[in-house]
Amino acid sequence: MDMDLKGGDLKNGDSNGRDLNAALTSRCAAFRRFLSRFDHRPGASRAADRPASLPVRAMLLGLLSSRRQAHTRRLWARWLEPVMLRDPVLLSVADPLPGCIRVLDTAGWWPALSRRMDDLSATVQNRLDNRLAEGALDRVLASPEMVDWAEVLRDRSLAVLDALRTDPTALAQFLEEANSHRMRAASTLAIPGGVAALRPLDGTDVDTLTAALRLSDGWRTLGGRAPDMEIDELLACVRGALSNDSVPPEAMALFAVAGLYTRRDPLLGAALRALLPLPLVDAAAAWLTAHSEETDGGASDLPVLGGSPAYGSDRGLRDLFEAARRSGQSLSAPPAERLASPLAGMVDASSTPGGR
Repeated sequence: MDMDLKGGDLKNGDSNGRDLNAALTSRCAAFRRFLSRFDHRPGASRAADRPASLPVRAMLLGLLSSRRQAHTRRLWARWLEPVMLRDPVLLSVADPLPGCIRVLDTAGWWPALSRRMDDLSATVQNRLDNRLAEGALDRVLASPEMVDWAEVLRDRSLAVLDALRTDPTALAQFLEEANSHRMRAASTLAIPGGVAALRPLDGTDVDTLTAALRLSDGWRTLGGRAPDMEIDELLACVRGALSNDSVPPEAMALFAVAGLYTRRDPLLGAALRALLPLPLVDAAAAWLTAHSEETDGGASDLPVLGGSPAYGSDRGLRDLFEAARRSGQSLSAPPAERLASPLAGMVDASSTPGGR
């Protein structure tokens, strides 16, 4: 399966997909300018020009969208895009990562979910195909009609997930299907340690997916992806959302830990724990600290990634670190009982603003 890193698909690119996405955006913009010439050719009337230009334009539109298969999955995955992680290193982590959603996970979730939605997926795909005859994929996905369909897909996904979580047998079958699709997609990727190192999706991952879909409406106002943000930008985003109550704290917790897993800086984890004293942030920061410390002279499991370093250069981070230390939120792992339910109060937060 050849999948693009953008919007729930996986193709070759850097760990965050930013270089690839920038290149694709530039190429698509140039291609759209080229397409516009078929609508307005100087020296020819639109009536006379249309019979010759429309077939060519349709062919070019097909080429523009031909590498963007599984469009319905892409539409559905846009809900998760603000927190979706693309770093292949995270695929080989043996422990469950609290609140972590990797792009590869959607390759398993969507096929298993869509076959439990009756004919909804086919209906949306047909509407997408019809609209793609009129414009390029990115524009179609952002159209009001597709935004409405995305909402329907999210609501139906939550209904399916809620039902599965009350039926252990059905949940086990669902996970078996999701893992089968995910493993098939993983076989085309360069995963550290190979596909054998890939931890199967389990009930904890179902809870994470459910919480993310339920809270995802709140991320619309944030204007970006947490994994793409520098440390200062992420902290400013979290501070701003909390200060003006624009995003529920539970939604910001999922957003924040996505940035934390990308930067993998324990000091950032301490700062986020001071800003968002919620079980999920606590668990993610504690896990990161435990796997970043040097033990017995060994190197850390997860090196800190590039970007603005937290150590020594950010006064705000140091102040937050000190606040966390003074409040008793140490950098060491909290007791096991505090990590038992990092998504407590989030999975079933149907009354949360922006939730379902």
